[in-house]
Amino acid sequence: MARNGMVWCNGVNDCPGKEDEAECDTYTCPGLYRCRGLVTTCVHPDHLCDGWPQCPQLDDERFCNITCPHNCSCLGHAFTCSGDFQVELFFDLRYLDVRGTGLLPERIGEKPMLIHLSMARCELKQVGNLMLPNLRSLDVSDNHITSFPASDLRGLTNLQNLSMARNPLSGMFTGNFSLISPVNEVLLQIDLSGVKFKELDVRSSLPFPRLRSLNLTNSGVTRVIGDGFRSMTSLAVLDLRGCPVTDFPRDIFEGLGNLRQVFADNFKLCCPAALPAGFNPENCRAPFNEVSSCDALLRSDFYRVFLSVLAALALISNLGCFCLRVFALTGRGKKSGFNVFVTHLCVSDFVMGVYLVMIGVADRMYLGSYLWEDTAWKNSAGCKVAGLLSLLSSEVSALLICLITLDRFLAIRFPFSRLRFSPFSAQVACLLTWLAGVVLVTVPLLPATSHWRFYSQTGICIPLPVTRNDFPGRHYAFGVMILLNLVVFLLIAVGQISVYTAMTGNSITSTDTGRRSRDLIVARRLLTVVVSDFLCWFPIGLLGVLSTSGVPIAGEVNVGMAILVLPLNSALNPFLYTLNMIQEKRRKAREEKLLKFIMERRKRELVEGAGGKDMEML
Repeated sequence: MARNGMVWCNGVNDCPGKEDEAECDTYTCPGLYRCRGLVTTCVHPDHLCDGWPQCPQLDDERFCNITCPHNCSCLGHAFTCSGDFQVELFFDLRYLDVRGTGLLPERIGEKPMLIHLSMARCELKQVGNLMLPNLRSLDVSDNHITSFPASDLRGLTNLQNLSMARNPLSGMFTGNFSLISPVNEVLLQIDLSGVKFKELDVRSSLPFPRLRSLNLTNSGVTRVIGDGFRSMTSLAVLDLRGCPVTDFPRDIFEGLGNLRQVFADNFKLCCPAALPAGFNPENCRAPFNEVSSCDALLRSDFYRVFLSVLAALALISNLGCFCLRVFALTGRGKKSGFNVFVTHLCVSDFVMGVYLVMIGVADRMYLGSYLWEDTAWKNSAGCKVAGLLSLLSSEVSALLICLITLDRFLAIRFPFSRLRFSPFSAQVACLLTWLAGVVLVTVPLLPATSHWRFYSQTGICIPLPVTRNDFPGRHYAFGVMILLNLVVFLLIAVGQISVYTAMTGNSITSTDTGRRSRDLIVARRLLTVVVSDFLCWFPIGLLGVLSTSGVPIAGEVNVGMAILVLPLNSALNPFLYTLNMIQEKRRKAREEKLLKFIMERRKRELVEGAGGKDMEML
């Protein structure tokens, strides 16, 4: 057969039955080489590079004399290399991947046909003036580039995709962009993921009006200044995952009519008020905020109602309990160390009520506009004071309950010993407890730890370490709120067991039956207080340990623990104390009434007995 008989679908009937030109519209050249362009000509592999061009564009005779370097794998003019080679010798390269080879940009030279170039991990310190007029994609990620002058883009007039990920750039782009106006009209995608920018001024850094995709993943941007992204009128996809973006202008997305997808870590960027008109909020992906919503500090009415109830109970009941013990209580009970401890405990629980009121007031103040006030509130002195009061109340309360348990242990275990708290020694112990609490809560405010922003992590101002979310100072929060409280409540448990061991033992019998009876009653009723406090703290400790061990905990647990569980014992304790006192007074009143009745009856019996003897004598 003639040479052309080996060519299919070339418009020439080479076979007697015209089989070589049949069904050419659907022919896909299985096992053959299909010529470039819109033609359907197929050439048998045996006739490629045989010196006889058979494709309309002669592409069956191209790439025939290329010698692939030993460090590369080649497919035509597409080279993927793992080591250095003489790139200068290959003028017609179309695709070049030299990542990790250390090849310098100046070695590339003029490659007018090069479309894709990857120089990732090449230890580059600068890109340089690459003269690649047809380059569409450039990857210089994972290098040591600290700046990218505008002049470096002058020779890349058709560049569409640029990746500078994970470079230590001090700024995105510098220089006069008027010199590279052609690039402004071509560049469509920029990858700056992993490049650390604390502050981002898009207007001066990225003047590319046709840019369609901007990737800032893990760049750590906390503040967007200027006009936001409004200069990128063609932007369709924006990826801000790994960027806190706590401060941004209200018109950050204004004028971005082509925006279709946003990925962020801050829920505020996905609020309808921040998104451009016509944007579907479902296409904005951000983690769910367990505390706040776009409109309110507390995202749920349930939290709001529960907070109001607990705040009212904590304030009113603790104030009433304090006044009762200071002004109404009389006798030996008022002068006991136990009364001093409970009085201070009322004060610490009252402080928790103040914290709840501050959060409730802030929620009411910012209702309807919290989106724009979130950062200001979390960084305010009010939020810091609120968080400080919450932590102070919880820690001092736990330590005071430990002291109360110790006091009851001494009273029950050593009834005739002077080894117990007097009013003076109890006052000293309470003052030391408050001092320890103040030290614990002010450590995160010291200059050395101010970068923690400890009380500014959430809108409720107290960073409970009960989820896997990491934050500066998390180890300190875990040590104080979980480990320290665990030790305190273990001591409380040991003390309570010792008290009841003494109560059930033979050593409880004594001649001072009335005194021991009062101590036992107080110890039994104190158990209800200790159990309620333990039940409030146990979930927090358990979740803290689980989250630290890597067990996934839902983010909503944080606000639930801070608003529903942590303040609960502060609202309940005063009722338990007051109930104890009321029950004790009623018991004494019954005893006094019974004693009075017995005495009067005895008196009558004596009188009646004396009258009978007189009658007999008469």
